[in-house]
Amino acid sequence: MEGTLCVVGAGAMGAQIAHQAALHGMPVRLYSRSQVRLDAATELCSTLLRKRVEKGKLASAECEDALGRVVTTTDLNSAAVGATVIIESVAEDRDTKRHILEAVGECADTEAVIGTNSSTLPSSLFADVMPNPGRLLNVHFMNPALVMPLVEVVRGAHTAPVTVSTAMDFARSIGKSPVLVERESFGFVANRILFIAMQEAFSLVESGDVSIDDCDLAVRNGLGWPMGPFALADLIGLDVVQAILEEGHRQTGEERWAPLTLLRDRVERGELGRKNGRGFTVPD
Repeated sequence: MEGTLCVVGAGAMGAQIAHQAALHGMPVRLYSRSQVRLDAATELCSTLLRKRVEKGKLASAECEDALGRVVTTTDLNSAAVGATVIIESVAEDRDTKRHILEAVGECADTEAVIGTNSSTLPSSLFADVMPNPGRLLNVHFMNPALVMPLVEVVRGAHTAPVTVSTAMDFARSIGKSPVLVERESFGFVANRILFIAMQEAFSLVESGDVSIDDCDLAVRNGLGWPMGPFALADLIGLDVVQAILEEGHRQTGEERWAPLTLLRDRVERGELGRKNGRGFTVPD
C-alpha cells in the first residue's frame, strides 16, 4: 500500500506497529509528546530487529532501511499532515483517547483513515469528536505487534465502507492477517474469547474444583495454549485484567464479565503479577 503511516503514541505497541510498517517499506512518522519515550521506542525496536539479523532472520540492509524509514517527532501536526493512515496507540483510557483523537481529527488530512488500536474501547465512543466519523474505526494489533499476525479491523456503525477496505488493505500490506469484525462488541473476537475463558478458569478455582497449577496444566496440555490462564493473567498484570473485566461489565451489563473475588482480593493486596513478583503463579 502506498502512502505514509502516522503512529500516535510511542509505547511498546505504538513503537512496534511503526516498525512493522517500516519493515514492509512504508514511511512512518512516530509521534509522542515525550522525546524520552520516542528515544526508548527507537532503542527497543532497534534491539528487536537487530536480534533478527543476528539470528539470520533479517538481512542487515533490510533492518537498517526499516529503521531509517521511521521518523520521530513531538509535533502532532507534522506527524499527521499528509499521512494516509493514522493509528492511535495511547493509554487504554477513555479520556486520554478522546483527547488525542480529537486533536488528530483536527490536523489529519480529510481522506486519512484513523484507526484506534484500542482492545476494549470501540471507536463509536469517539466518533463525535471526529470532523468526519466515517473515517474512524478500530484497527487492533495483537501484542507484540512485531510478532503476532492478527489485526482486528472493527466496523463501527459510523464507519464508511471505503475506510474498512483501506484498513484491511493497510494491514495486509504490512504483513498482517486482518479479520473483519462486522460490528462492535466488547473485546471484539480474540480478547472476548480469551477473557471469558480466563473468567471460567477463575471461577473453577474459586469454587474449589481445581487448583491454579492444575488448571494451567489442563489448558496447556488439553487446549494447546502456550501458557495457562493464571500464568497469562500474571503476565498481563492482574490490575490490567481486572480493569478489562470491569470495562466489559460496564459496556455489556453482563454479570459474566464482573471480576471475581479471587482476582479482586489479589489486586487489593497489591499482588499484580510479574510486574511486582506476586500473583497467581509468581513467585513459583
